[in-house]
Amino acid sequence: MRIALFVISFLLVTSTLQGKIVFTSRRDGNREIYTMNSDGSNQTRLTFNNVSDISPTWSPNGRQIAFFRLQGKNYEVYVMDADGGNEQNLSRHHKVDGSPDWSPNGSLIAFNSSRDGGEQDNFNIFVMDPSGFKIKQITDVLFASRPKWSPDGEWILFEGVIDQGRQIYAMRSNGKGRWQVSEPVPNASMFLGDWSPDGKRILYKGSIGGVQNSFAIIATLNSVGRLKVKKREEVPMPQIPFQSVSWGADSQSILFVGQSFGIWHIYRFRLDTHELIQLTDHLSNKSPQEWNPRLSTPLQQKLLPAHWGEIKSN
Repeated sequence: MRIALFVISFLLVTSTLQGKIVFTSRRDGNREIYTMNSDGSNQTRLTFNNVSDISPTWSPNGRQIAFFRLQGKNYEVYVMDADGGNEQNLSRHHKVDGSPDWSPNGSLIAFNSSRDGGEQDNFNIFVMDPSGFKIKQITDVLFASRPKWSPDGEWILFEGVIDQGRQIYAMRSNGKGRWQVSEPVPNASMFLGDWSPDGKRILYKGSIGGVQNSFAIIATLNSVGRLKVKKREEVPMPQIPFQSVSWGADSQSILFVGQSFGIWHIYRFRLDTHELIQLTDHLSNKSPQEWNPRLSTPLQQKLLPAHWGEIKSN
């Protein structure tokens, strides 16, 4: 008689993230795009030109990077392979296009643009497919920029100037159901970080008169009924000027660009231990974003990978 015995084991991931961080640096004379490992090793330059490449963001599967390029007075949204090859101009417009962000399923890219016919500083949010077609405007306000999709694809965050200065807003992916995430602070402008990978928190930065007087806020969401903020807490950031905050792929750390002795470096700040880890030692300035290659979508970051084995005996 043949007896089949199935053995199931679960591996809890507790080791350091083996992810990739994409970022912008001016270390070689102008803003170019680089990648590095989560510990700051293997820093690799991806773009090589005499223009500025800014605000890189990973595709959900980690195979491509979207970014925007400043060439003369024109900003265009580009996409390239994760190794820097196969660059393509997606936006192809004479107005300003920038700050791309992929939807979680990879079917759309949100970006900000002044192409709606207004002045150059009258930005709104648009979406397009990954080939640069089927472009649709989804906001119609005085100013809206830096869209960020929620991990479930239902919501988009953005920085907006609507009725209370520069604040952080959320809206449905079709542009409807807008509500304000940030709480106004006197004389402060709010700048978007991102959703946490588990979709339960939102990170943003407030600034009063510049980076010398900045603070980071984590808004914890209440998902019961209509999405809203349950509480806002200031992050105990190190006492250095900082900008460009974003979540680490583990939801337990923050990446940010901080200034030390006049030089901007990329740091990781652990929320549990308050440990500060310097990742770069070159002139860096913007937009660190981490992608975890173990799992392809942010909502899966906390799932346990399963290993199935089969033992058969007679």
